[in-house]
Amino acid sequence: MEEELDLLELWHILLKRWKMIILLTLLAAAISGAVSQFLLTPQYVASASLMVMKPVEAEKILYQDIQVSRQLADTYQIVVHSRRVLGKVIQALDLPFSAGELKNRVKVDAVKNTEIITIDVTDSDPYQAARISNQIARTFMDEITEIMSVDNVSLIDLAAVPTVPVSPRLKLNVAVAAVLGLMLAVGIALLQHYLDQTVKSSADIQDLLGLTVLGTIPVMEEE
Repeated sequence: MEEELDLLELWHILLKRWKMIILLTLLAAAISGAVSQFLLTPQYVASASLMVMKPVEAEKILYQDIQVSRQLADTYQIVVHSRRVLGKVIQALDLPFSAGELKNRVKVDAVKNTEIITIDVTDSDPYQAARISNQIARTFMDEITEIMSVDNVSLIDLAAVPTVPVSPRLKLNVAVAAVLGLMLAVGIALLQHYLDQTVKSSADIQDLLGLTVLGTIPVMEEE
């Protein structure tokens, strides 16, 4: 019964301040939407894909050869991120940033249980993202041939120019902001209630004075 009364009291507290709660929730969502739409720079991701295959005769491909190729794919991720590769990409495209800055824009992944490597490049310019991703793929293929003295990397797909940004995610940002705004509004409502020391009911009088209330006089509205 105690829990039911507490929940009922909480409901009345929130119901009393419902306008403030709705206002703060909508305000948080609106601010997040405005910031995401007008202040944050859209970011695009372009992706090229390569396949690593240990050179063997087609009719003699064994399970061990596939495993070696997958291990090489893991190793080649490091080579893609090397200054040797990224430095030549910067020089070829005349990019205005260092190898370290370019490395932060490049994500290299070996697709699980395959011999495929993906090279994802993030940039505010979708055309530049595609150019960089493709140039990294080509430069890496040239460099790995020189390093390993073997041609065991094939290009699967060149990066296409992305048309949809990966960030900011407007709907997600607005939804998260709305939830946070709602939580903040509920917190403020509860804080206002517990800081308010005025007597609101006969139950408050009993709690404060320890006296039993024999009766109450209702407020009569004048006609």
